[in-house]
Amino acid sequence: MKIPQRFLLIDDDPSNNLLTKISIKKTIEGVDVVDYTMPENGIQFIVDEYAENPVQTVLFLDINMPTLSGWDVLDKFAEMPELIEPNFTIYVLSSSVDPGDKEKAANNKLVSGYLEKPLSRDKLKSMFQLV
Repeated sequence: MKIPQRFLLIDDDPSNNLLTKISIKKTIEGVDVVDYTMPENGIQFIVDEYAENPVQTVLFLDINMPTLSGWDVLDKFAEMPELIEPNFTIYVLSSSVDPGDKEKAANNKLVSGYLEKPLSRDKLKSMFQLV
């Protein structure tokens, strides 16, 4: 996979967002990382930013969040203007080990993969074929 211009993290856990952000920035220099703990704010960022300034982005999306689940976010993402979707590669990044969650992610056409937390530098290096 080609290294994107931006990573977007939507996860209600600020500690996980910080750890993921650190892993990304230590593995891929100079990349933009944006994080949201409120899924609604992440959705609004996508709507506002990508209509005018689309960039290739990897979205790491948590499943279990209190206001909107990751599944709800994916439903809202599917309703966005068609010009937004091609800019995104979406991975579920979750602590859930429920086989049903993994199956649901595998069956969602918007989801490119399912990763278990925490996101390590080794996982990132493997994803982007970095030495």
